[in-house]
Amino acid sequence: METKILEKIGFTNGEIRVYFALLECGNTTTGPVIIKSGVSRSKVYEILEKLKQKGLVSEVIKENTRYFQAASPERIIDYIKSKEKEIIYEQEQFTKILPGLLAKQKYSGERQEAKVYVGYEGVKTFYNEVLDQLQKGDEYLAMTFSKETWQNKSLSLFFLKFHQKRAEKKVKAKVLYNFGSQSFSQKTDFLKTGFYEIRKTDVILPTGIAIVKDTVATLLWSKNPKLFAIVSKENAYAYRTFFYDIWRKAKKK
Repeated sequence: METKILEKIGFTNGEIRVYFALLECGNTTTGPVIIKSGVSRSKVYEILEKLKQKGLVSEVIKENTRYFQAASPERIIDYIKSKEKEIIYEQEQFTKILPGLLAKQKYSGERQEAKVYVGYEGVKTFYNEVLDQLQKGDEYLAMTFSKETWQNKSLSLFFLKFHQKRAEKKVKAKVLYNFGSQSFSQKTDFLKTGFYEIRKTDVILPTGIAIVKDTVATLLWSKNPKLFAIVSKENAYAYRTFFYDIWRKAKKK
């Protein structure tokens, strides 16, 4: 327990062993310290020097022989306090350069990345992440899902719960589907959740598309479902523009 605490404070295992040996040996040469600590002769002087820098060892020379003595363990409190002061100073210095670093991040270009979510749990993970990001005033746009997707009872139930939570956040949802997909409109009619609109169009739509903030997701449902999410402001803008071009001409359900 004593060793673990000292290691957390910043002492190496060798420093701890040498310091403990000195506490027991008192004013001594390196010989007894080496025997008691088990630290090699080639390392002991280096460790003693580090302990001296920490203020935990003193040294005197008598008749051309070096003697070492451990300072009181209470000095460790002083060492901790000095480390606290260093941390506070470093924090103050870092705070001064933080605005510049944030500015570099801001102007380094838009964030772009691609993610793949695999399996039913992976799909759930993506939509749960979406819920965490959504705020009042945001919107969720979607285009018709594949037949395999909306016929899956577990997934239909999951999307119902998703839209209930989305509506609780007062986030609007707009969904487009093709003429002839009457079963789709019935299975995905979440109007009762609120903040939800659905329209149909004769334009052939890409299936399984969801647009949220700067993310465009494509859901491919099969025995091993996959969801591909592309985070790109430019890409999301293009998809959102395409969506609304059709939405304005589409018929309300």
